[in-house]
Amino acid sequence: MRPTPGAYPATAWERLRQLLRKGPSVSDIDGTASETLLAILEENDRLFTAMVDAFDGMIYICSADYHIEYLNDRMIEHLGRDATGDYCFRAFGRSTACPWCINHRIIKGETIRWEVISPIDKRWYLVVNAPIRHIDGTVSKYAMMTDIHDRKENEQELKNHRDHLEDLVKARTAELTFANAQFRLEIEERKEIEKTLRESQERYRSLFDGSKDGIIISDARGRILDANAAATQLTGYDKQDLIHKLIYDLDNTIDQSAYQEYFKRIQSGESFNSEIALQHKNGPIIHAEFSSKKMTFAGIPCIHTTARDITSRRQAEAALRQSETNFRELVQNANSLIIRFDTEGKIKFVNEYAQEFFGYCENEIVGRTLVETILPTVTSNGRSIVEEISDFMLHPEQFKTNELENMRSNGERVWVTWTNRPILNEEGETLEFLWVGVDVTELKQTRRQIHTLTHELIKAQENERYRIARDLHDHIAQDLSSLKIRLQTLFSINPPNNDDSRQQVSDIIAILQRSISDVRNLAYDLRPPGLDQLGLVRTLFLYCEDFAQNNNLKIDFIAAGLDDLNLDEDIQINIYRLIQEALHNVKKHAEAEGVTIRLVASSPNLMLRIIDDGKGFDAKRWRAKSFKEKRMGLQSMVERVNLLDGTIDIRSRIGKGAGIFITIPIKENYLEREATSSDY
Repeated sequence: MRPTPGAYPATAWERLRQLLRKGPSVSDIDGTASETLLAILEENDRLFTAMVDAFDGMIYICSADYHIEYLNDRMIEHLGRDATGDYCFRAFGRSTACPWCINHRIIKGETIRWEVISPIDKRWYLVVNAPIRHIDGTVSKYAMMTDIHDRKENEQELKNHRDHLEDLVKARTAELTFANAQFRLEIEERKEIEKTLRESQERYRSLFDGSKDGIIISDARGRILDANAAATQLTGYDKQDLIHKLIYDLDNTIDQSAYQEYFKRIQSGESFNSEIALQHKNGPIIHAEFSSKKMTFAGIPCIHTTARDITSRRQAEAALRQSETNFRELVQNANSLIIRFDTEGKIKFVNEYAQEFFGYCENEIVGRTLVETILPTVTSNGRSIVEEISDFMLHPEQFKTNELENMRSNGERVWVTWTNRPILNEEGETLEFLWVGVDVTELKQTRRQIHTLTHELIKAQENERYRIARDLHDHIAQDLSSLKIRLQTLFSINPPNNDDSRQQVSDIIAILQRSISDVRNLAYDLRPPGLDQLGLVRTLFLYCEDFAQNNNLKIDFIAAGLDDLNLDEDIQINIYRLIQEALHNVKKHAEAEGVTIRLVASSPNLMLRIIDDGKGFDAKRWRAKSFKEKRMGLQSMVERVNLLDGTIDIRSRIGKGAGIFITIPIKENYLEREATSSDY
């Protein structure tokens, strides 16, 4: 049974601890102590000393608060001093407790083994930490440190040798694997080469036998060693008959010596491409295009000759030459202007008729551009033609026919109607253009004369209308008004005696009033006086308002941009007549309820739009129908627009109403408005 710490006095316990740590001495033993206790202590001390001396390592004991309680000699030697009573962390060279310290675990009763490098000598040590319980109940840490540095180095060296051996094994294994892969790759390459060689031979044989060109292989003596099916078809011989024949049996223009020289040149590296005449088995001469080069056949130097039948091509070329001769004769003798030029406008061909017409020799005009020769850069009316030619080059499909002002070599201006056609390549790209023209200079002059005469006729017609309107208004209307006033005065002085007479007088006065109105309306229609007094816009507005009231028709008239325009009298009266004629046509034929009229000046044009909501008509057939039925209303509008150098577009569909769209070029003369102020 173990005695408890309280079983001994404090002084006795301290002495016992000294015995355990330092060993007993006779002077330390109380005379009253038991001899048995001394014997046990001596035996324990002897055993403990023997164990510590026999332990080939370092031992130290420290308390829970890090104080060193015991150091063996090897530990003292390792530390370089006897650090008993000092803090353990200071003994090992630190100022504070080690962060990895496990004293708390040891004090709790754990025994822990671990390996560590000593901070003093940098060697590996195996550390065993175990708790020691004292008689007074306290626990200290018992630490044994065994030097294992040599073992660790041996282990590391062994590991390094093992790793090196593994690396050598891996490297050798990789070398063997690579060598094996290379060997397999070489085998596969050989197989692939053999396969490619077989396929190449098969392809060659397939190409050889399937070629549409005749192929003949001949040796140095001219003997045919092989030939394909096309060669047998070309010569008329079957393959068995053709093989072993001589080349000069097929071409009588070649003898043996010529072939020998030919063979030497081929073997030296030359190649030949030419045409030959072959003797067909059945007699006819076959024209062939051939090419020859050297080859090796079954180890024998040979000539590989490819021949293509060009008999049909030679015949076609002959026919083409004859056709070209006939075409040139036709073109040169044609009474039309024929010109061919490229996409840059450079002339490539001009027939003789065109040369004579424009006054150029062929060498004077071919190679030059259109604008340099037959086209003026600026037309007679001052318009540049360069932009129009550029548009033609970009969009030739929009200019299938066009009438151009041309120029002869002496500067004379002529008019030609050209029919245009692009010349395309196989990809559909334009290479050149072909122009075929007809001289319309006289026709153009005649049109101008007709245009001038028509303009003068309409002008004379308007003047005559003005004269008649003035006579109707100033004479007949005035006379009728005077007659009406006199009759009214007469009958007011001498009134009729009965109702019948009074009714007759009233009827006469009414007839006179209607006659006066009709005469004034007729005069107004012949020449609206408002044009001179009120201007075009106001006159048209009043006319549309009056026409709408008299014909139960809704007219929406709007004009814009005309306030600052000083329009020619001809333009004003013609615009008035155009609107007048359009409204009369609506009244007679359209069965419309409303008409929209827009008159807008937008530099450099005057635009007129007249649209109704009537029953409409077939706009594509109106011209032929109007001539047949002698209805010239729309045609007269077309003539008036042409006189003004304008354009007119008439659109309509059955049941969808009709629209007339007119554009007239104008010369703007904006009036300078005078500044107005209170001083004027």
